[in-house]
Amino acid sequence: MRMIKTLSALAATLALAACGGGEQPAQDTLTVPPTDSTAAVRAKRTQNIFHNIPSPMETAGLLKKAGAEYDKDILNDVRNVDNYTAASKQALNLGVYGADLSYASVFNNTQESMLYTSCAQKLAKKLDVSDAFNAQVVDRLEKNRNNRDSLLSIISDTYWQVDGYLKENQRDNISALMIAGGWVEGLYIAAQVTKAHDTPELRQRIAEQKLPLVDLLALVRTYSPDDPAVSSVLGDLQTMDSLYTDVVIPKGNSTITQDNGVAVIGGTAPLAALTDAQLAAITSAVTTIRAKYIN
Repeated sequence: MRMIKTLSALAATLALAACGGGEQPAQDTLTVPPTDSTAAVRAKRTQNIFHNIPSPMETAGLLKKAGAEYDKDILNDVRNVDNYTAASKQALNLGVYGADLSYASVFNNTQESMLYTSCAQKLAKKLDVSDAFNAQVVDRLEKNRNNRDSLLSIISDTYWQVDGYLKENQRDNISALMIAGGWVEGLYIAAQVTKAHDTPELRQRIAEQKLPLVDLLALVRTYSPDDPAVSSVLGDLQTMDSLYTDVVIPKGNSTITQDNGVAVIGGTAPLAALTDAQLAAITSAVTTIRAKYIN
């Protein structure tokens, strides 16, 4: 997932200890075959969401400019992975760990990236989408662990493949929850970084999450409200939407320049006017929602 959308020689051992353990059956299945027209709407909304979420390379430029440093404490603990036994929690946290994996990769924290890769692979196996997140993908990630650009590209491609695999197998709702989890985690990470490194550019990225939120809400609304997992996530997204009501995002031309190989965002549009009160409210709400997803 693209979001604000990457330990030592013991890394492999820690990965097994943190992400290992026996498989447990999912407690819900979340399988509702979509009609052809609904599937088309969902595919379009998903595409819009991905296009409106800043890429990890954009995020890298913003974090570099803000002077932010890697902080593993803001990420979901890899030891939590075996706690997710319900399919809905597995889907949400596949998205969460994807955002965490991108964040660790942005900072070239390759050893920790592999821990999050192991967690994502395990959840994919529990959700029966291991074909899209298979040993070959993990091998590619391992071989490119010192190449941030390649690593981020593989992560993005892999999650697209997971999304496509779920849709092909009429499990679109699993994909929707995965995307929602990734969006929430990305926003949470951005908000946490802003606490220590508050810059106009980072506020802009938080404000711009209003755009994919519109499509995410529309996507989740295509599923039955009788599904408790979907209904709960819909309520969470509606809460976030209400906080974005008065956030204005000016239109204008944007540019992307390179700074030592890192994309930096610029342009002629004025920055979004995200007030202190709006930022505090968004940070508080997304922190509460995210805690519900990972616990």
